[in-house]
Amino acid sequence: MKPAASALIAALILSLGAFSARDRASSMDPVSARVTAGDDVVSVSAADEYVAWTRPDVPIRVALQAGHWKAHEAPDEQRRLRANGTRGGGKAEWEVNLDIAKLTATLVEEAGYEVEILPTTIPPGYWADLFVSIHADGNTNTSLSGYRAAAPRRDRTGRAEPFKDLLMQTYGAATGLPVYPTVTRRMTSYYAFNSRRYDHALHPETVGVILETGFLTSARDRRIIIGAQDRAARGIADAVITYLQTIDTVLPPQARP
Repeated sequence: MKPAASALIAALILSLGAFSARDRASSMDPVSARVTAGDDVVSVSAADEYVAWTRPDVPIRVALQAGHWKAHEAPDEQRRLRANGTRGGGKAEWEVNLDIAKLTATLVEEAGYEVEILPTTIPPGYWADLFVSIHADGNTNTSLSGYRAAAPRRDRTGRAEPFKDLLMQTYGAATGLPVYPTVTRRMTSYYAFNSRRYDHALHPETVGVILETGFLTSARDRRIIIGAQDRAARGIADAVITYLQTIDTVLPPQARP
């Protein structure tokens, strides 16, 4: 394993250790309300709905969002999402995102983990151990090329940034694409991360990142994100599986694959 990858994994394990200790302490709070976690219900504090949050006793779960898929179904609070997304190479962005998400899901499932592919609309309060939103960039300047990823600007978990760094490394290694250097506020404040503003957003204890897999308007990038989607999927899956394996070290046996 490369030294940089080892350092990223170490950072993940350290953050998971802090997460585990916090959960053990918070589980003693007897006052609770209810929120949804996918199909499950989890206990939360009535005074501060996240202080006493504990991970539900379910198998490890990962969610892959195919960006812009079923965008026309976006709720009224996110109606601006209904008509966006880019195009290139004869493909709409959502088609490319969905294809890569499906290939990634297969790889992660083969490693023994549960995967759900989500469309544009996030179920209210949706929780997973890990959430990756898969997108493609577009620009009128067709010379622009590269991939980029971002963690939430506000990340309650403390684990999104180390995972993002790992994803950047594995995706670049698998695809050979360059890093696009600019990360926008639109990425770090992605609507799925913003449960303060939207009902249809992730539970704040979900580790979430957004990945722009490349420019759909770039012939160079299309050779990967359309022509070699297995490489893009492998780049995502390698990071996801590595992260999920670190989760195994802090979960009870019944939650492991």
